[in-house]
Formats: sequence, C-alpha cells, structure tokens
Amino acid sequence: MANILFTCFGSYGDLHPYIGVAKMLKSRGHHVSIGTTSIYQSQIEANELSFVHLRCSLDQYTTPASVRAFLQKTFHPIKGGEFITREMMKGLEETYQDTVSAVQNIDIIISNPLAYVTPIVCRAHNTPWLSTVLAPMFFLSTYDPPIMGASPWLKKLHRVSPALYRAIFTLLKRATKSWVKPIYTLCTKYQLPPPSAHPLFEGQYSPHGTLAMFSATFAAPQPDWPPNTKVTGFPLFSHENGELKKLMALKEFIDAGPPPIVFALGSSAVHVADDFYTTCAAIARKLKHRAVLIYGDQEDNIQHIEPNKALFTIKYASYDAVFPCASLIVHQGGIGTLAQSLIAQRPVLVVPFGFDQFDNAERVEKLGIGKSISRNNFTVETALPVIEELLRDTSTQNNATNIGEIINRENGILGACEAIEHLLTTSVKYKSS
Repeated sequence: MANILFTCFGSYGDLHPYIGVAKMLKSRGHHVSIGTTSIYQSQIEANELSFVHLRCSLDQYTTPASVRAFLQKTFHPIKGGEFITREMMKGLEETYQDTVSAVQNIDIIISNPLAYVTPIVCRAHNTPWLSTVLAPMFFLSTYDPPIMGASPWLKKLHRVSPALYRAIFTLLKRATKSWVKPIYTLCTKYQLPPPSAHPLFEGQYSPHGTLAMFSATFAAPQPDWPPNTKVTGFPLFSHENGELKKLMALKEFIDAGPPPIVFALGSSAVHVADDFYTTCAAIARKLKHRAVLIYGDQEDNIQHIEPNKALFTIKYASYDAVFPCASLIVHQGGIGTLAQSLIAQRPVLVVPFGFDQFDNAERVEKLGIGKSISRNNFTVETALPVIEELLRDTSTQNNATNIGEIINRENGILGACEAIEHLLTTSVKYKSS
C-alpha cells in the first residue's frame, strides 16, 4: 500500500474534508499523514491519523483573542484576500523545509490551495500530486462566473460578455503578483524551477489532476476548469466536540417540541459574529419559534441572550446530528456548513461573511433551496420576513428535499479516494516498496 500525505492550511472547514478522505484511505490499507499547522495536531491524532508539522505563520494563533483578531482581518471585504496570502508567505521558507522533509518516503501528495509550496516541492522531487478545490468559485470560470464578495456587481458584466470577465481575471492576476513574490524568491534561493503559472491561479493545479470536492448538482463542470478535474461530491466529515451533558440536553430540547430554527456560523465566522446571535434570538422571539444557537468558543456571542424553553444555546454540536432536526437553517454559507445543510434537506438562509460564501449563497438561490441576506443587512427588520417566507414556502422545502436526496446518493469521500488510488495505480512506483 502507499504512503500518502495531505498538505492543508486554513480553517476547520478546510481541514475536515481531508480528514474524512484520509480516514477512508487508511481503512483501505494506506498509510496516511496530514501536514498542517500545529493548531490541528490534537484533532488529527484523535482521528488516528499521523500528524506532520508544517511550520507556518498560523501556528501563532492559539488563543480566542488572537484568532478573533486574525479573522477580523481575514474577513475584511476588500483586504482579506491579500492579508491571508501575505500572512501565509511570512513562514514560507519554514513550510518549504518541512514539506521537503515530509515527502522523502511519500508516494503521492494531496494539496489544498493554501499549501503554496507543495507544487514547488512536488515538481522538484518528481512526486505525483493532486490539487484540490473545495468551493466552485475558486475555479474563476468565465462560463460560470463567481460572485466575489467585495464586488457582487461583477456578475452583471457576464450578461454583457464573458470576455469582460476574462479581462477582470487578467487584471486580478496582475494586481496579486506582488503578493506571491516570496515564492519566486524562495525558488531562486534554493535553485528550484519557478511556478509554472501564477501560484494563486493556474499555478496551483497539478498536471496529474484536480479534485473538485463538491457536488456536480451544486456546480456543474465547466470547459475552462483545469484539465483532468474530477468532481468527487462533498467529502462530508463531522467531529463531535461538545460536552456530553450539554449534547444530551440539546437532544431533549429538540425532542420536546416542533423542529427549531438552527442558527450557526461554522468554524471561522463564529469568531467575528458581533451581533449575529443577538439578532437571531430576537427574530426567534418575535416569530415565537423554537431556536437553537450554536455559538462557538466566544462567550460574548450570547452574553445578552437568556436561554429558555424555546431557545437553546450550545457551543458545539455536530451538524449532521442537528441540521436534519431543523425547520430552517441559518448559516454563513461556508462550503462545509452548506454541504451539511444540503444533506439535511432543509431550507437555508445564507448570511455570507466573506470569501466563497457570497458565491455559495448565489448558488443556493439558483437551486431554489433558500435565500440570502448580506451580513450588513442582517437585521430583525430585514431577516424576519424572509425567514417567515422560508418557513411557510413548500416549494423551497420540496426543492431542498429533492436536491438533498441527489447529494445523499453521492459519496464524496469514496469519490476522492478512488481518484487518488487511480493515480497511484497509473503513475506511481511506490517509494515504500
């Protein structure tokens, strides 16, 4: 069997799909490691996978206060993309050194978009690898142009001509060239071949193939996606992180009455929630509707909220256990949270905070399974009538059921494993043999 390494950076929403795939690969006889920041070591090892520390600037964000400060900059509507890219560049040489050490006995690598040095190392060491994309917007297709958070008006240009979008993407690549200068500096220092193309765009994709780790029902393949792209389906993975006593109380609450509205913000936006949960609680009170608030580590998210017989608050709960019990799910639209809500076959209201969430919200509306309200416009006055409509709209519920049934028949984890094993059988002479 093969030695397989995943290189992954980002939030828990980025990490979890790779854990799910890695666990199945291990069950199929492979030795699997996940290389990432030290922040995730305990969770990776708790899932009985080998952890490889790839040093990076993310290692420093270990307290709730530091995580919140980091994410406030990351979710900035204009400067967020530049901030996270430049932040990852700060520890680039250490990440490179650790990746070189890690690949010595590796047969194949699976990388995510923030693992900027993986393509460089794989080319230099002739190591086969597969790139991955977790959300469709990052393909930057002119045939299916994305909603980019700070500039949703760009979508209107596509109705005039896709060529305008191509021009915008060209300008975007030029504007971001300075962000990735440390990659070229690193290549010069270590006498490595430079990236084959812009590292944030075409340069991240492997010639061996790219795994589009979402459902084709959510985003159909496009002619300008990278060559050898395989759509795997959503690689769903859940990790229960709550206190047993609280989780039992949550089950009792759910069983005690009609399905509640579930409000959640995933693993990142929950740290910059501001008044989101206060607004949610007020909406539930006005509607006289039962509700569950999943609010994360930040206690000030609910400091002005009093739980009662109709309102339950909990730090963590497994989405695959809670979402199917909801009447409606309100969340930020991160791809992992969204996948869980699609599987749950429930209508959704997406309140996007940043990055792919705006594009995911657009796709939700196109599928007819929910609505979206921008974070700045999410108030009791604006959200309440939308939520009321979603709760009584049988067509939205029917659409959510139909889409969910299709996605439930997919197995994204198995699809990813089979693509990885196909490359192993066609391109790899095992270093471990």
